[in-house]
Amino acid sequence: MSADLQRIHVKMLAQAPPGFRLDPFLVIFGRWRQDKNHPAQWVDLADYAHMARGPGILLAGHQGNFAIDLNRPGLGVLYAGKKDFGGSNDERIVEAFRRCLDLAKALVAEPAYPAELQLRPEAWEFYINDRLQFPNNDVTDGMLRPAIEAALNKLFGEGGCDMMRDNDPQRRYGFSIRAASGLTLDTLHQRAKAG
Repeated sequence: MSADLQRIHVKMLAQAPPGFRLDPFLVIFGRWRQDKNHPAQWVDLADYAHMARGPGILLAGHQGNFAIDLNRPGLGVLYAGKKDFGGSNDERIVEAFRRCLDLAKALVAEPAYPAELQLRPEAWEFYINDRLQFPNNDVTDGMLRPAIEAALNKLFGEGGCDMMRDNDPQRRYGFSIRAASGLTLDTLHQRAKAG
């Protein structure tokens, strides 16, 4: 099977106190949307914070979307890549992590960023949002797992994380990724840029 891996979604989980509100992100993302030179080519901003499970606050772009996401397994920052990934599959996966980490670093540097939202660089969700080319089955797993493992070794160190595959064929092909606690956003970002 030959397929073009583009729709790569990576989500860094986060924790926040009960009743945490997403309002500050409307302000931050509203300002970001005005940046016409950003590689993501931002085009829209949507507020889904009223939904118990959903995209929360979503900044949509031609290259990819960035969201404060409320979908399973919980709160986090999601980068949903759409296009412009090149190189080998493991390079594309590392690039998706780098894009997410670039945006996460910019986000926490914002003066209006709510400090009670704590990102967890050791906890990720990873999905391929393309069920036509990459259905959630063993054929896809055999094709993509070596590239995913190679990418994760670059980011988390050789054997530095656990991968738990979601085997439900009704859902997208993907993994929950957990690394050792103590991993910092800066360290992971540097590894992604070097990868």
